[in-house]
Amino acid sequence: MAGDNQAAIERARARRVRAEEQAQVRVEWFIREVCDRVAFTMRERLMIACEMLRSKIVRNISRAVVKVRGRRSGRIRVTERSRPGEFPRADTTTLMKSVFWWIKEEEGGSDGCVGVPLDYGAILETSESLDRKYLTRTLSEEQVTVARILGGPIRQ
Repeated sequence: MAGDNQAAIERARARRVRAEEQAQVRVEWFIREVCDRVAFTMRERLMIACEMLRSKIVRNISRAVVKVRGRRSGRIRVTERSRPGEFPRADTTTLMKSVFWWIKEEEGGSDGCVGVPLDYGAILETSESLDRKYLTRTLSEEQVTVARILGGPIRQ
C-alpha cells in the first residue's frame, strides 16, 4: 500500500512539473504578444506584474514536504524539509495561501507591493541562519520579466 501511495505522489509531481512548464509558456506568450504590443495604463501594467510575481512566488513555495507513516508507531513524520538556500517547502500551505499584492496610488505615481502578513514568512525571508529567502529571490529571478511588463507601451 505504501508503494501505491508513493507512486501516486510521483505521478502528481510529474503532472505539476508539466503544468509549470505550460504556465511558463503562457506567460512568455502573454508578454510577447500582449504586453510588448498593447498600450496599457501604468496601473494595469503594475497589476499584471504584481499578479505574475505573486503567482510565481506561490509556485516556488508550493513544493510539499515529504511525510511518511512510521512502521511501528503509525505516526506521520516529515522526512524531507527544505534545506538552506532552497525555497521553503509547504507543510500546512498557509504561507502559500497568504501571499498577497496591492497597489497604492500616489500623486507621483503608483507603488506595487507583494508580500505575506505572517510572522514566520518574515522570519524565513530575513533570517541569515535559515537562508530561505523566497520573496526577494523570486523578484531577482523575475526581474527581467517584470521590467519587460512595466516597460511596454503606456496608454494615458
